[in-house]
Amino acid sequence: MAVEYRRDERMSREEKIFIEILSASSGGESDSVLLECTTKDISKSGLKVESEYPFILGAILELLISFESGGYKFLLTGEVKWFEEVAKGRYLAGFELLEAEHSDIMLWQNMFEDSVEVVTK
Repeated sequence: MAVEYRRDERMSREEKIFIEILSASSGGESDSVLLECTTKDISKSGLKVESEYPFILGAILELLISFESGGYKFLLTGEVKWFEEVAKGRYLAGFELLEAEHSDIMLWQNMFEDSVEVVTK
């Protein structure tokens, strides 16, 4: 039996998500890679993502979630809390959403409080 760590109710939702991985090159310049992944479930404070790429535990990453069904987009910051390989080259990762100055965390959280319809469509 899996241990439940998320404090908010999860909702199954498959949406496209782009995750930005930043790295510094040896020349002092900043390089970034944009990974296209899929959400498996979402909640007010976190989400589960399926990816072709493994993540580093504790990494803090920029997440751009695009809800195709409603045209909603959210820029969020999340910390990788866990990940596992579920098949060869397929990974699941759990992200805890963090408050960050430039993120849409308040809009994201309000979506869960104000409009269950948007989340469950």
